[in-house]
Amino acid sequence: MTLLKRLGGPDTIRAGIAAEFRALNRTPHPSRHERSAVRVLTARLAELGLAPVRDGHGNVMADVPAAPGRTAAPRLILQGHLDMVCAVAPGSGFDPLAEPVTVVEADGFLRSDGRSSLGADNNLGNAAVLWLLGRGLSHGPLRLLFTAAEEVGLEGAKQVDPSWLAGADFLLNTDGFHLGRAIVGSAGGRRETYRLPLAACPAPAGDAWRIALSGGAGGHSGDDIHRGRANALRLLAGFLLARPDWAVADFRGGTAHNAIPAAAEALVVLPEGGEPDLEDLAREAAAYGARDPRLTLFHAPAPRPEQVWSPLCRQAALALTAGLFHGVYAMDPAFPDVVGASANVGRLSAEDGQIQVCAFLRSARPSWEAELARAHDALAGTLGFSAEASGYPGWTGDPANPLAAVLARVYREQTGRTLEVSTVHVGLEPSVLGPKAPGLVMASTGPDILDAHSVSERAPLDTLPDYALLLAGTLEAL
Repeated sequence: MTLLKRLGGPDTIRAGIAAEFRALNRTPHPSRHERSAVRVLTARLAELGLAPVRDGHGNVMADVPAAPGRTAAPRLILQGHLDMVCAVAPGSGFDPLAEPVTVVEADGFLRSDGRSSLGADNNLGNAAVLWLLGRGLSHGPLRLLFTAAEEVGLEGAKQVDPSWLAGADFLLNTDGFHLGRAIVGSAGGRRETYRLPLAACPAPAGDAWRIALSGGAGGHSGDDIHRGRANALRLLAGFLLARPDWAVADFRGGTAHNAIPAAAEALVVLPEGGEPDLEDLAREAAAYGARDPRLTLFHAPAPRPEQVWSPLCRQAALALTAGLFHGVYAMDPAFPDVVGASANVGRLSAEDGQIQVCAFLRSARPSWEAELARAHDALAGTLGFSAEASGYPGWTGDPANPLAAVLARVYREQTGRTLEVSTVHVGLEPSVLGPKAPGLVMASTGPDILDAHSVSERAPLDTLPDYALLLAGTLEAL
């Protein structure tokens, strides 16, 4: 009997993984707020007859005994993360700390209801693993490892006790976005936060207007940075920077360091005399065309505020936001189709008496990251911002990775297609788990996920059977 038939066929696989995914999304789980999600996960693991343990950082581990006759097989760790980047649609009222994601099936995709991102990154991979545990596969000893706060600098993985990795031969990370690809290396990352005390002054005479760019495609700052999508935050900042006589009472945009801003808005006070001339901004937005077809410019009169940002504060915030590098910095010479270094200007907020600008650097080479970091810190320092940065190393790729070779063989046997072996321009937890367990052979793969870290995030249902076959076949082949 084929593996596909043993798993119940495509419809059974799709329905089973989708059901597990919905269950994992019953509670909110943005980064650093995974506590309720951990309760859901540990209850599910207990239902499967396992004895999960949790450390003090929100990471969860559970051992799965080998199937009869497979106790001598090498131990495989299946690893994914529990948190998500929760992008929120402007005006939706969605509260990522209080509301779970609403998962719907439409047009052959799993997606959210449009108010938030989906969280398929990484819960869809986790769901596939959980579903396969009940399928009677002939696997060797397994260890399940679920980490916290991956999306804010691999925080959970950094705290994993090396004893949780001890005795394993292989680790398969399920955080990939592209079915048919085995990942054997990833970029390092630097998470930058720049802060400036917010100074205000009386608003000048004139008319107040609210200006907003919204509906951008946004997306993942690593997986989508090469697609040339609009950064709504930088577009609006650059436009306002060129108009020094427009006082700024409020300016904000973006959702996270590592998500491309899909929306930004400002409250401005103009000299008296009619509506603001937004022709230049409209032209810039329209230039993105098919790359960002839903990007929309809106403006409307607003109540005149009593105070606005001081001229120095306004200039500094706009100049930093518009001046930080955004986009592809270099391609990887070892993998010509993979971005080698990039930067994303991800968020600006003005809260609690300070302006905060967030950016994220990714690089396959430490020298490229250092070049970008020096330029960013120098600009921020010149403008009076303080700087805070954290990061994680890259994971050096090996095209001869033996776990990737097994994945490639299984994929061809089960689908008839060739598996690509490559590196990715995103951060993956093997970069910090590997040094804790020298000799551990690691690879990453995952289901298809489109537009991660955006409200358009979706996963095609038709690809889930092939992903399940790849995982199941690998468990049985090792």
